[in-house]
Amino acid sequence: MTNRGAWAWLCLAAIIACSAGADDEQEAEAAKRFQPYAKETAAKYELKTAGDEPRKLTRREESLLRWTNPLGGNKAHGELFLWTDRGRPAAVLSMYEYTDAAGVVHEHHEWASLSLRPIQAAGPREWSPAAAGIELKPVPEAPLPADTPLRRLRQMRDLGAGFTAEKTSRQNVTRELRLLSQPTFRYETGDPELVDGALFALVEATDPEIFLCLEARLLEGKPTWHYGLARMNSLPMAVSYKGKQVWVAELLAARDTYDRKDLPYTALRIK
Repeated sequence: MTNRGAWAWLCLAAIIACSAGADDEQEAEAAKRFQPYAKETAAKYELKTAGDEPRKLTRREESLLRWTNPLGGNKAHGELFLWTDRGRPAAVLSMYEYTDAAGVVHEHHEWASLSLRPIQAAGPREWSPAAAGIELKPVPEAPLPADTPLRRLRQMRDLGAGFTAEKTSRQNVTRELRLLSQPTFRYETGDPELVDGALFALVEATDPEIFLCLEARLLEGKPTWHYGLARMNSLPMAVSYKGKQVWVAELLAARDTYDRKDLPYTALRIK
């Protein structure tokens, strides 16, 4: 390559690097502007349990997780909010913006129920999943829950590390999801059946795609570790525990993904 050619390549690389840096800066600014709006909008939702004697669910005021995800081909950033039922996670809202290939910005309110019973949401949009959002099962061959909160937290982190997950795109590209080692939310409740618990996120980049609940619950009078999984994406996903598959989420069609008021997982299209 001639000196002139090498110089041209260096100039092109510098232009590309500057352009990427400018794009990253613009995305960071957009995410920052979105944060107060998301918090204000989440506060407009009111959630309660369904049934004859409904209980109001409690919203955590601050976002649990601030995430970005450039891997799906769109620039995306979001905020994660949580509602609890007597201290236990009941519903999560991932409120996000993404920019499509044409440069149009879209906003979605993505919900997942973590409740053991039907719930209802009212506010900017309605959402009333008619079934429980999560099923709890004993963790295979797990040790007995420890006798102190600190030791149980260590156990939950160790148990969580045994779960692996993957997601397959519509282009048939499979990517591993990463477990955040620290719980997104730690909870102890007044429920005598529930000793301790933590909510973990399996993420792509920092975007939560699957939620993992780990709970020490009484089973036949003895404390036993349980797990439950909930999807936060319409794509096919699978979870294994110590190499053995324990959970599968099939691909959802658009009609079963968007604006479904009756399903435990949905993405409500705002714009």
